[in-house]
Amino acid sequence: MGKAPRDSSVVHYIQPGSLSVIEAVTDEINSRNVDSVFHIGDISYATGFLVEWDFFLHQINPIASRVSYMTAIGNHERDYIDSGSVYILADSGGEVGVPYETYFPMPTPAKDKPWYSIEQGSVHIMMISTEHDWTKNSE
Repeated sequence: MGKAPRDSSVVHYIQPGSLSVIEAVTDEINSRNVDSVFHIGDISYATGFLVEWDFFLHQINPIASRVSYMTAIGNHERDYIDSGSVYILADSGGEVGVPYETYFPMPTPAKDKPWYSIEQGSVHIMMISTEHDWTKNSE
């Protein structure tokens, strides 16, 4: 979702108008037709700045406080040089998953094994991580 403004006052190629997206999701939640939100990767784009996490958590509070808010880790939360990530990039700004794992504890087998599955009504949902070793003979 990100934190880009509603208008074009800040040009951001990744998060165009993302504050309007949070408003649209909130409207859907208010319609009482939503049971869960699944936020898959690129959670806050904080890239090493905890204040950005604070802003993002405040932004999603009207949603996450009312319905199940399930997440999956992405490159902007995990990837960093020598972090053990599959991809050797500096996308996380040095966070290497620590704020994500702290703020979004999911029903995973272990802290650094962020894959899980849940039932939501009659639907079975499986979450995987593209940022962890998923090659043959890995967990």
